[in-house]
Amino acid sequence: MQIHDINDYYRPKRFPWLPAALLALVVVGGALHLRSRLGEKTAPEAPATEAEAPAEVAPPEPAPAASPAPAATPAPAAEPARPTTAPLAKSDLEAALAKARQLEAAGQVEAARDQLLAVIDRAPETARPAIEESLGRLGIALVVSPRPAKGKVLYTVKSGDSLSKIAAKFNCPALLIMKANGLQDAAKIRVGHTLMFHDRPAFSLVVSKSRNTLTLLLDGKFFKKYVVGTGAQARTPAGTFKIVDKIADPPWWPSDGSAVVPYGDPKNILGTHWLALEATGETPRVRGYGIHGTWDESTVGRQSSAGCVRMRNADVAELFMLLPRGTPATIVE
Repeated sequence: MQIHDINDYYRPKRFPWLPAALLALVVVGGALHLRSRLGEKTAPEAPATEAEAPAEVAPPEPAPAASPAPAATPAPAAEPARPTTAPLAKSDLEAALAKARQLEAAGQVEAARDQLLAVIDRAPETARPAIEESLGRLGIALVVSPRPAKGKVLYTVKSGDSLSKIAAKFNCPALLIMKANGLQDAAKIRVGHTLMFHDRPAFSLVVSKSRNTLTLLLDGKFFKKYVVGTGAQARTPAGTFKIVDKIADPPWWPSDGSAVVPYGDPKNILGTHWLALEATGETPRVRGYGIHGTWDESTVGRQSSAGCVRMRNADVAELFMLLPRGTPATIVE
């Protein structure tokens, strides 16, 4: 072997293709980089998968949070609801009450009552008891007198009439007709006699178990409030009812099945009058409940009965006179 062959054997060999390969890599890399830059500007986005690609729809509206704030400041979400009517100022209330007293003194009972009805819902709670007491007095005076008033009818007795027939025709209790017209004997009405009374008086009542009150309404408006006793341990059933029977001097059937206790017996707990209640609507069909009087007035104003609504004898007698059968009653907690 010649010396130059030996030297060539140990000397690193030259690769003439390497520069060309490097140049090709540079060219290809540059082309790819340029293509990717151009693709960002011109190439369409890849479609979403079938699971996430919606059908063709209009672009979504901008999110509300990105919209500029309105000029007016919105009410805070936590702001409590305001009453629909503002309470009366003390001076305005005093003027309204003084006007009602003037009307009553002048014998304008209905106008005085209307004046109080117009302010009772706007009066402060501290003034309501006095207004309710006046409304109750005026309401009774209006319905038990021959004064003309809204809802009243002037009826002339005809041949063949009886007080019971007239009461049934106008769904107005015979006792109320008698009281309103100063009649002492139902049998002593005569042909041609004129009677003034309410035509189908739309009374309703609401009993509050927690407050032990019975609120009487006429045409949906306050008429009079009574203090009552309700069931111990909240036994009085809540719901909607109607008056289906009215009994004066009622006997009492104890719930334990023992013998009936006649009216007048000291053991009879029903007082002077009984108004039987029947459940209506979706109220469970409870039986044996009603509104009645009591001989022990200390039990009125608290939860003391076996479940019935208990009233003073004078108060239940007044309801007995006023309310026709079918009068709706609501008992609330």
